[in-house]
Amino acid sequence: MPESDVQTLRQELAEAQSRAAQMEQSLVESQRLATLGQLAAQMAHEFKNILMIIMGRASYALAENDPGLTEKALKIAVECGQRGADIVKGLLTYANGKQMESLLLPADDLMDRATGLIAWALPKYHIQLVRQYETSARVRVVPVRMEQVLLNLVLNARDAMTPQGGRLTAIVEPDETPGYVALRLRDTGCGIPPEHLDRIFDPFFTTRSRADGPNVGDGGTGLGLPVARDLVRQAGGEIHVDSTPHAGTTFSVLLPIVDESD
Repeated sequence: MPESDVQTLRQELAEAQSRAAQMEQSLVESQRLATLGQLAAQMAHEFKNILMIIMGRASYALAENDPGLTEKALKIAVECGQRGADIVKGLLTYANGKQMESLLLPADDLMDRATGLIAWALPKYHIQLVRQYETSARVRVVPVRMEQVLLNLVLNARDAMTPQGGRLTAIVEPDETPGYVALRLRDTGCGIPPEHLDRIFDPFFTTRSRADGPNVGDGGTGLGLPVARDLVRQAGGEIHVDSTPHAGTTFSVLLPIVDESD
């Protein structure tokens, strides 16, 4: 083959790889925005509840004209306002998404940040969040990307436990694989049928339609888990699933530990 043809092929290959990278980035961003939409909808409902509490307490205090009740109403209003501010702060941090460089973070802090984005909404679904952190081992990740992975897994667990409710356990522990820390999300939901376990990481595989609701936070397209796996692998890790029908599912995100001396 002439050298000119070889150069042309190399150039075309480089351009194709560049386009593929751009498409992957667009897919990840669209996934993040879809998740953000779900969070915004939850936040609107929560703010309605907060405002109703504030208005109810204030109206009652005004009607009674009791200084003691007024003071209590003001304290509750401040607590509700702080709760609303915390929710907005977390959502804005996730929505910003501009922090694309990798950072060293304690694994338990990473899990806390991700679950904190949705923890306030879980009681509405009769879901109890339990945190079990056994290590603060450091990992090197792009924070917003790994939060996206964990948050989508939390949303998936929420859906698996709706409407009956249940318990979601967020676990951070040393993995049995030396040099890795495991960030696990274990639910008590409906579980995944055995015939689907080998396919859940396949692009566009989903057991739900858009009318049914989200599937791992993907709007029924089946892109949630493949995107999550790619993001975890980009961080040098892996994602595994263990599930028992009618008993629950555990997703494990394994990330390499960064030695404290590095």
